[in-house]
Amino acid sequence: MKKFLLLFSIIPVVCAYSQNLDALYAKFLQIKNIPQAVKIPETANSSKPIKCGFGIINQVKLNFSRFSASQKKTLDSLNSRPVTDTSIVSPSGNFRIHFFKVGAGKPTYDINDFAKAADSSYNYEVNYLEYPAPPKDNGKAGDSSNPDDKYDIYILDLGGNAYGYTQPDSLITKNNTFTAFTVVDHEFGKGYNTHGIDGARVTIAHEYHHAIQVGDYLFSTQDQFYHELTSTSMEEFVYPGIDDYIYYMDSYFSNTQRTFSDTDGYDIAIWNIFLASEFDNNNVPAAIRGKNIIKRIWELMPSGKRALRAFDVAIQEGGSNFKTEFNKFGQWTYFTGKRATGKYFSEAAKYPMLNPYVVKNAILITVNSEPVSNNFFQLNDNSTGKRDSIITLISNSDIEGAVSSTGTYLQFKYTLSNSTISGGKQISDRYYSKLETSNQILLSESNVLSGNISLTELNYVYPQPFSYSINKMLYFPASGSIETTSTLYIYSISFKLLYHGEKAIIGSEKISWDGMDQDGKKLATGVYLYVTKSGDNIKKGKFVIYND
Repeated sequence: MKKFLLLFSIIPVVCAYSQNLDALYAKFLQIKNIPQAVKIPETANSSKPIKCGFGIINQVKLNFSRFSASQKKTLDSLNSRPVTDTSIVSPSGNFRIHFFKVGAGKPTYDINDFAKAADSSYNYEVNYLEYPAPPKDNGKAGDSSNPDDKYDIYILDLGGNAYGYTQPDSLITKNNTFTAFTVVDHEFGKGYNTHGIDGARVTIAHEYHHAIQVGDYLFSTQDQFYHELTSTSMEEFVYPGIDDYIYYMDSYFSNTQRTFSDTDGYDIAIWNIFLASEFDNNNVPAAIRGKNIIKRIWELMPSGKRALRAFDVAIQEGGSNFKTEFNKFGQWTYFTGKRATGKYFSEAAKYPMLNPYVVKNAILITVNSEPVSNNFFQLNDNSTGKRDSIITLISNSDIEGAVSSTGTYLQFKYTLSNSTISGGKQISDRYYSKLETSNQILLSESNVLSGNISLTELNYVYPQPFSYSINKMLYFPASGSIETTSTLYIYSISFKLLYHGEKAIIGSEKISWDGMDQDGKKLATGVYLYVTKSGDNIKKGKFVIYND
């Protein structure tokens, strides 16, 4: 393999809410559908409706004292609750829905269907997931003659500018929490990704969780991304048949190397979807199991933990660690679109595909990585006459760097070779790698080689099926956190022992076998059983061999 050094830095695209006050003011008027004398400067996405005005509303609230006198006067008038001509109570009695019965702002979808959608959001988020309902607003709204404590939703003409927003009241209930109300667009017509009642359904699922967040936990301007990430994931949890969340994923898949928390949150709802799936097993404590891990993160945040730190604590309570899970999340994000295998995200085939940074003819690269980022590289090897494409994922799990400073980089060198490397490790029967950095504990590596998966966290046999005419080696999962070797046992389907032997653990999570039995003969076509024993750790399963 030809060697040379490639040095590059990955510069993130930062998405933050600390914007110019005049621009913030203009955005606030836009989501309130108020005509403006001065137009907002157009951007690539300015013609699209804002997914949620929650962050803009809260930034205005937090920065109110900094606006001009005339701006404050306008903001004051718009911060009060809207007034409509009609309201109904949802079938469950939990919501009062305010709307215009006549005129341009009249809902174009069935109001009774929307009332049922609000109840569905309550039933899933409060009754099923067991989040506390938002606090009562002390009769802040109701119908004209009978104020009540039902949660208030207003259906208004937002001018195609926003799906909706949740607006906290000035009433503080406890420790930086607020009562709130929600506004939802009346139409979801042209310009929206999801139209009509389906647009309204996912919007109330999204916004109602914002009311839970600010009413029962906190509002964190530093972790605005996780407010939106969670609410966007709730859309998929409450309404799995409506895929509005997928439309926002491109910006993450095109830039996975940026700091994870420097996103708007809409594009990484799959993080919560990943956690809910990854921790959905009986080995995880019930308080953390499945979607409960998301609630646990919210329970941790009010005690002063930033979202990323809360991720780590909750994951540890679930029996793992952030470093392992963040790398595994990166593995899941690789197998989307045409690469989807059915083993990772259930809707992976609908997701965009990330494009690894292609490193031509290089086996040594040096990278300045952002904290909490997934860095994908494609390295091509033509040295053997048969082109191999190796996809390498290097995950940087530096939570403290991400929380304390967006300018924190961790440099690493990565070497790939088809011969042994001093201080390196074997990642397949043909390749070796070496990862060097000043803080090794923060980095983790996974690989995909020539279409066959070779991942750090291996839980299955590959390639499957194994064919003697095509494949050279079979790889089995083995735990090497302490052990360096594992004993492999191969059985027929009738439990006859065909092979056993001690194998070196490759890359800390797998062992290899050439498919030959104890006498050095090929096995017949069929289904076989395997067991790997590494110290006290045992893994077992089935695999298929083709003797062609």
